[in-house]
Amino acid sequence: MTKPASRDMSRASISPRGCEMRIITSSRATRRLIGTAALAIATAFAVPSLSNAETSAEAAKAPGGIRLSWQDFAKDPAKVASLRKAVAVMKSRNSADHTSAVYRTSWEYWANIHGYFGPDSPFGTVADNTQGLPQQYLVYFKGIQDTTPPDQVAKDVWANCQHGTPWFFAWHRLYLLYFEKQLQAASGDPTLRLPYWDYSNPAQLAMPAAFIDKTYVDGSGKTQPNPLYEARRAPGWLTGKATLNGSSTNINSALKLKQFTAYQNYIEGRVHGYVHCTVGVTCPVVDMGSVPYSSNDPVFWSHHANIDRMWSCWSNIGGHQNPDTDAFLNQPYSFVDTNGKEFTVTVRDLFNGTIVDYKYEQETNCARGAGETLVASAGSTVALAAAAVKTADQPPNPLTPTPLTPNGPAPNAPATESLLAEPQPLNAPSQPLALTQAKTKVKITMPQGGEKARLQAFALAPQNAAATETHLILEGISYKAHPGTMFDVFLENSKDPKKRVQVGTISFFSLSGAAAAKHAEHQAPKTDDFDVTDALREVAGGKASLSDVTVSFEATTGREGTGEKPTMNADAGLTIQKISLMVQPAQ
Repeated sequence: MTKPASRDMSRASISPRGCEMRIITSSRATRRLIGTAALAIATAFAVPSLSNAETSAEAAKAPGGIRLSWQDFAKDPAKVASLRKAVAVMKSRNSADHTSAVYRTSWEYWANIHGYFGPDSPFGTVADNTQGLPQQYLVYFKGIQDTTPPDQVAKDVWANCQHGTPWFFAWHRLYLLYFEKQLQAASGDPTLRLPYWDYSNPAQLAMPAAFIDKTYVDGSGKTQPNPLYEARRAPGWLTGKATLNGSSTNINSALKLKQFTAYQNYIEGRVHGYVHCTVGVTCPVVDMGSVPYSSNDPVFWSHHANIDRMWSCWSNIGGHQNPDTDAFLNQPYSFVDTNGKEFTVTVRDLFNGTIVDYKYEQETNCARGAGETLVASAGSTVALAAAAVKTADQPPNPLTPTPLTPNGPAPNAPATESLLAEPQPLNAPSQPLALTQAKTKVKITMPQGGEKARLQAFALAPQNAAATETHLILEGISYKAHPGTMFDVFLENSKDPKKRVQVGTISFFSLSGAAAAKHAEHQAPKTDDFDVTDALREVAGGKASLSDVTVSFEATTGREGTGEKPTMNADAGLTIQKISLMVQPAQ
């Protein structure tokens, strides 16, 4: 990971205490045309992906250990046995005296560091979180009770998770790091490392098999309860039929984002929230769909290991830099060690080489597809302590396009920089849209002629002809009550609806019911930004212009292969204030 060196903090909501869930929406800052720095990530100059053997050899150089993908971790039965032992031992400590050092090393205690239900919790009580939920979801809360921090240490360290703040990545990295120490101590295996669920790989969309079965056969041939199993997941996961949607876990476009805040917001709001809401029956229902309960599920940790890996993937791309302000780096967080003693670290400790002792099996060249790999700088999670990685000198860009008109190249036309000094709307102004049905479609009109026609020429030109991107911007997404479902977002050709492409998923991993009412800031309107560059060209079917395009919002459970129908709260008051197609210079 690169040394912190960016001051991309201007839109950060500084409120780190408690598990803040404030939605942050970054503005669409002016972006410059592809140039020397941006070429470091352009596919035209991408280096070949490392083979698994090369990646593993590179990872082996880490002074600590390697966090493996589940598919590789599971090849060693001893590693899986060690993880199962650690989780079982930690769960056995849940019944210890709640003021004891032993309890501070329990599964329950470490889940509560992320969040918990109770009168003193920022999330409210179980009753707060079940109020207004459909009857069929209440069974998932059965047996869950409110709790109260038993002492000052618990008050200091419980419910500290960061969501919607500048420290989403940083706090969760610290959380996983010290949880991993607990696993090592509980298992008696100092080499044990958290494996990551590699769902950004389209071949790994199914939940790892070790989490699915209620029981397993141990090394002595005895059948044992599986400590990695969680009964409150959505039924499709328990039968092994469910998988994630590969479109919703694709981070290729996110990896191109240059600014830390934009990338962090993308990962948190998209793939992170999507997986939470999909593994649970829905958001905001336990287990994984509920913020204060999700960390009780063993798969939470492999999910977040992958999210942490995504930070490393982005940081290892040339030109990508993390924040370096004192406000960011000096932020303190408290945890407990393997002896149950409280200690405090700062975010700066992640970057000074004193605590991060691992790297990921694959934390460079993380994009999908042989033609979509990104140029990765030398570095790793462990290299956090090293000097900042500098972007290598790149050759001049041979792909700078001839300026276009609706009829093709026009040598005398204004340069792209003049036409797109700022992102420009491709469509006419839209009206607020209420999502009250499981499927809602809206036609987006795109004016013809003049500058709009020339914008379309850029947006619809072949990829190698125009260095532009088109983004679907959904502004002012708000609701009065939790929608109870996610929404897949599609672009369609209005005249030929069979030409349609899924461009993303809107998820709502947040509070609900009375809990949300007590924390009104958690429902601040948010903005979702989808890169639809290729999708719009595909929907156009090779045509040089479109008079309109349809955006379809379709309720989804997020799970593939189960045939489930989502349950939508039609009274949620879910509204999108503005829908825009924006054309801008490519990153």
